[in-house]
Amino acid sequence: MIRKLALLFVLLPLLGQAYAQSDRDSSANSKTGSTSDTTAIAPTEDVITQPEFKGGIEKMYKYISDNFEYPDEAKKRSVNGKMEVEFTVEKSGDITYVGILKGLDYSIDDEVLRLLKAMPRWTPATKNGVPVRYRVSMPITIRASRNKNQKSSTALHDYMED
Repeated sequence: MIRKLALLFVLLPLLGQAYAQSDRDSSANSKTGSTSDTTAIAPTEDVITQPEFKGGIEKMYKYISDNFEYPDEAKKRSVNGKMEVEFTVEKSGDITYVGILKGLDYSIDDEVLRLLKAMPRWTPATKNGVPVRYRVSMPITIRASRNKNQKSSTALHDYMED
């Protein structure tokens, strides 16, 4: 019994590679319309552009800092720190599937979710010139202002593909 399980664990990775190979071959053949294995096609690189907040990253920083309302509950406790958020930029540029990957405080998390859901449309990501859905993960740093008249600030860092 143990020998059969060991053999299964050895064969599973090989089966995965065989499937991946046949999948790639069939997609290459479907591009050419050929069903024979004698036609070789040079692999081409996909050109992917990341989505962008209209006006660039600096405009996004401004949007967040201008619209972020530091919750009173968090203000009382001087909550500061880094959180991680994610969302999807749809083909239309709309923001959907907004979520918190690493929260900071429930009231701050709610405020950040509100801001992300209300963001204006982005310029969508493209793959070979065609708009595509794109999941974005980004860290956000929240800093409470020491000056009571000054608004609390948020700092966003570069976003990345997930």
